[in-house]
This record gives sequence, C-alpha cells and structure tokens, in this order.
Amino acid sequence: MPPYQPPKPVTLRDIGRILGAYSMLPLLILMAVNVAITIWGIGLVYPHMDMTMSLFIVTPRIVPILELGGLSFFLYYVFLALAIAISFVWMAWKTALPIQKELMGKSVKEHSPLFTIATLFMAVLAFNIIFYVIISSSGTTPTSPDLGSSSLWGLIYGFANASVWEEVVTRILLIGVPLLFIDLFRRSTSSSVRERKLHQYILGGGFGIGKVEAALLLFSSIMFGIAHVWNWDLWKIVPSFVAGLALGYLFLKLGVYASILLHFSFDFLSIPLNVWPGSLALQLGLGLMSMLWVSVGMVFLLYYLAKALGWMTGRRIWPDAPFRTRTANAMTYSAYRPPSGGGQVAYPQSRPSPGPQYQAPPISAPPLDPTAFGYRCRHCGNTEAHYEDGELICTRCRKT
Repeated sequence: MPPYQPPKPVTLRDIGRILGAYSMLPLLILMAVNVAITIWGIGLVYPHMDMTMSLFIVTPRIVPILELGGLSFFLYYVFLALAIAISFVWMAWKTALPIQKELMGKSVKEHSPLFTIATLFMAVLAFNIIFYVIISSSGTTPTSPDLGSSSLWGLIYGFANASVWEEVVTRILLIGVPLLFIDLFRRSTSSSVRERKLHQYILGGGFGIGKVEAALLLFSSIMFGIAHVWNWDLWKIVPSFVAGLALGYLFLKLGVYASILLHFSFDFLSIPLNVWPGSLALQLGLGLMSMLWVSVGMVFLLYYLAKALGWMTGRRIWPDAPFRTRTANAMTYSAYRPPSGGGQVAYPQSRPSPGPQYQAPPISAPPLDPTAFGYRCRHCGNTEAHYEDGELICTRCRKT
C-alpha cells in the first residue's frame, strides 16, 4: 500500500499559485485570438507592397540598417506572422502536460511556459499601472505616439515587427551573441559552460542566471529602455527597462519564443478593439480581464521582486520562500532501550519511571538519502518534508 501522506495545509503560496494558474487562461485565449489576427493580417498587408520599412539595431539609439520595400516588405510580414504563430504553438505544446497539475493546485518541479509568461505579464502590467499613477500624481503628463490615426494593417504590422525584431536586436544580439564570445573564454574553466549548445545562444533557453548572464540581462534592459525614448518620452525608460528584465529573463530561461510571446501579449493587448470597434462586450471583457491581471499581478510583482533580491543576497525571501508550518504537535517521550538480555521491550511511558534514565546519544546530521531514517533536503538543507504524489517534498523550497 502507498505510504501514509499527512494532510497538507493550504498556504498563501498555494493560493497564489492557483490564482496565477486560472488567471493565465484568459491570457491564453487572448493570445490565440491575436495570433489569428496576425495571420489574418497577411491579407491586409498584401495590397500595400508599395510601402517601405526599415530594420534597425539598438545602440541605444535606433540605427536603420536595411530598408524593405515591394515584395520583401510583404514577405517580411509573412515571416513575422509565422514566427509569432510558431512561438505560440511551441509554447502550447510545452504547456500541455504541466498545465493540468497547475490548474489542480499541485506543485510542479517546473512551471509551464504559459504560467511563467503569464505571471511575468501580470507582474509587469501591475508595475506599469503603479508607475503611471505615480507619474500622473506628480503633475507630469506622459506623451506617447499617436497610434489612433494609424490604419489597422499598419498597427498590426508595426506591433508584429516590434514583437519579433526587437527581441532579435535586444535579446539575441545583446545577450546571446555576447554570451557566446564570453563563453568561448570560459569553456576551459567551467564544465557547465562546456555543456551549452550553439543553438542556445541564438534561440535562448536553458541558461542559469550567473553573474555574467545577469550583467548582460541588465545591459540589454538598459539599452531596451533608452531605445524607447526616441519614439516616446523619458518617462518610458523605467517601464521599458522593467519589461526588458522580464523579456531577457524569459530568453535566458525558456528561449526567444517566450520573450516574443510576452512582447506580443503587451503590444497586441488592445488590437481586438481595433479589429472590432464599438463592441461593448469586448470592451467590458478586456476591461475585466485587465483588472484581474493587475490584481493578481500585484502578488506576482512581490514574488519576482523577492526572487531577484534572494538571488542578490543568496537567501530566499518571502514570498518566494514558502511558509514553514508545523505538520503535527510534537509528543515528548522518555527515551528507552531494549534490554540486552532479551525479554519485553520497554515502551515509552507517559510518566517517567523511577530510577536512572537512559540518555540517548547525540543525533548526527540526518543523511542526505531521503529514503533513509532522517531527511535533509539536498537543495536547501531543510530537515522537514512531506509526501506528495509518492515523493518527499521539502517544506521549505518545495523541491524533491
């Protein structure tokens, strides 16, 4: 029969995980709708092959490097639409299995890509709202580009270009490529660097966040923030920098497909209102979803801030660290030892018996093998665990 599993108390961490799991479902639906709009946009762009556009790099000033026109203008949009659609399909495929446990509130070794993308989306959205409230309350009126006068096909083309090309020039070119050259010098001294594959530096994913990776993440985010000044205003630096941190983190941990989808989720957030103007049901639905995302995003903003501070200080900080709860009231008994000459074992008594008591020898540190008597987590050193799905789960770091 399976081992006894004591009831697991519900903590705020569990509630936050369930809120994040169910809040990501509306974002998944909106992503799917916007991917369909992007593909539909191919027909909208085709009649405008007389238009031109420029590809650029970030220095952090936006520097044009190539002008596209005619057939290349149209084919480039087809490439953008395919890149977004493939990224979405890849994310959905990698999310299919873990999402089942996430929606049931079960802990998972690694969250699904959708969960990570969605919670970062909500956290950054919540930060933007807080930042804009602070800016507005100071009497400053932020300026932004006049997007209302743009045509629908122009909006779709521009936002698709931003979702893909900006990830190429700020994540691949400013994180992946520099990291490739740095790792060429570190391969002889680091076994983990030698295990990295060439495609990781282009497609991202699978990187740990060490000092070098963190420095490049910070650098690319600063460049990303300053690059928005030229089309927006100085106030745009801070929210763009924070978004750049989230996008760069996704590039390193999951891959460029994840950073493309997060960028896409922000830029296409209101595109359905442009496709179906005057739809009160759509306006109400997007409004309610935005309120939900901002509310849940406040929680995950604290979570990711704690995660970042924990990385910098080397210790886990609430709410990234789970609460430690007593699993049972400890019952104290006097120690015993079986008689050496055989006979009945002297079981613990509720009252101490007269006479000399046996003093138990000091207990050494619990073994690292969780199947042996005693337990010590190999990740954080905690000595408390509970059974979950047939495995011992550490009560502190929630790892097996």
